[in-house]
Amino acid sequence: MKKTIKGAEYAYHSLKPYQASWPTVVCLHGFTGTSATFNQSLKTTAKINFLTIDLIGHGNSAVYVHPYRYQMPTLIRDLEDLMKELAIPDYFLLGYSMGGRVALAWALTFPENKLGIMLESASPGLKILPKRIARKKSDRKLALRLEQYGIENFVDFWQELPLFASQKNLAPEIQARVRQERLQQAPFGLAMSLLFMGTGSQASYWTVLKKTDIPILFLAGQLDLKFSQIGLQMAQQAKNFAYQVIPAAGHCIHLEQPEKFQQAVLSWLADQKE
Repeated sequence: MKKTIKGAEYAYHSLKPYQASWPTVVCLHGFTGTSATFNQSLKTTAKINFLTIDLIGHGNSAVYVHPYRYQMPTLIRDLEDLMKELAIPDYFLLGYSMGGRVALAWALTFPENKLGIMLESASPGLKILPKRIARKKSDRKLALRLEQYGIENFVDFWQELPLFASQKNLAPEIQARVRQERLQQAPFGLAMSLLFMGTGSQASYWTVLKKTDIPILFLAGQLDLKFSQIGLQMAQQAKNFAYQVIPAAGHCIHLEQPEKFQQAVLSWLADQKE
């Protein structure tokens, strides 16, 4: 299904028929992914609506739009308008990696009707300006690589990053599915995401994090030392913050340990009802 928001199409999908009496969780995928990444990890009979969205530049959502549509402030405004179009009054956000950055920025900017935030291997951005500048330069090089050498060269490089090393332990068919998902992306969309929505371009939300009362769950993989540390740092800043490390998982917990991921999500959601 698709909705057009200010001229840009956003593709979305419900993992089960929508029930107005159930709580809704809006799921946002990571860079090079699509909403289909959650299909297996959130297969549950629990009375919860899981609504997945293809972020701009990815999957079946708009790609060839003005670069400003990729900027975080514009994107989260589009997502806010999308939910109004869908007439869903309140909801939880769940985001993986880049999708987690989007979820956090969205909820902290538009806190009304956000029941909680679930972050999987995500961050509030970079605190220090020189680090943001350095990361922006790095993201620009990656975008140029995409434009110069094409999607297959980029995917070959991307999947070999140390961040994804633990995914080598996944079943061959899952690895093939992830690779195919990445190969189906449009180079322009990925390049624009890096340039205008990458960690280097994103504002730091660390100071805003201190002020929010929205409940937050942070999930980190035991093998992902970088984001395990980020989660610990966030725990020292946020008020209503739950931090959980998932054993035998790296950066992409929902693929590497789908049952443990689902259990953590459902358990935290059940706690929010109490």
